[in-house]
Amino acid sequence: MVHRLPSWRGLDPSPWPPGADDDAIARLLDLAEEAAPEVAAHMERTSRLIRLFAVEAGLPDTLVRTVVRTARLHDIGKLAIPPWVLEKPGPLNEVERRLVRGHPVMGQKMVERKPALMSLGPLIRSTHERWDGNGYPDRLKGAAIPLPSRIVAVGDAFDAMTNTRPYSRAKTAEEALAELRRGADAQFDPGAVALFCDVFELRIDLIAMGA
Repeated sequence: MVHRLPSWRGLDPSPWPPGADDDAIARLLDLAEEAAPEVAAHMERTSRLIRLFAVEAGLPDTLVRTVVRTARLHDIGKLAIPPWVLEKPGPLNEVERRLVRGHPVMGQKMVERKPALMSLGPLIRSTHERWDGNGYPDRLKGAAIPLPSRIVAVGDAFDAMTNTRPYSRAKTAEEALAELRRGADAQFDPGAVALFCDVFELRIDLIAMGA
């Protein structure tokens, strides 16, 4: 049986409006494709994965739309980071780390310049918060992190782990799922992790076709 996110109980999905403009999103993604193709590819993979997961999990339609749109732009703020920082193969120094940790705020500012995307700004800002309160930029904790951001964080981590990066080899899907489970209750919303892992394992055939 697929787990349900505890946060859904009695939850009205209407606080996450469906009106974000897909044309405005597409224009930002075109910019990302030109300036940082690896970032653009990661956001595209993550959004496809999140869409499959959200639909198969039976999330409310309004929440599906918002989660997918958040995933499509969750790292857009990385366009403000010098490419040599993003592509650095070794550990980051303190200055570089601060640059990277600033990208959710930059992403919020970028999308909020477009009135049609205002509702996504706070969600993008929160995609790198942690369930235990040790994330960034605002050190939000638990249910104080918007639900769409918590869901995107799980898909973001899965895609990052299963693709080769300058500083890490790609993990297998099984290894990545195990890492997600280890991070539940600390880095990730435990309900989101349980649901993601259940859906992935039950519908790995569909996920593989959509990846």
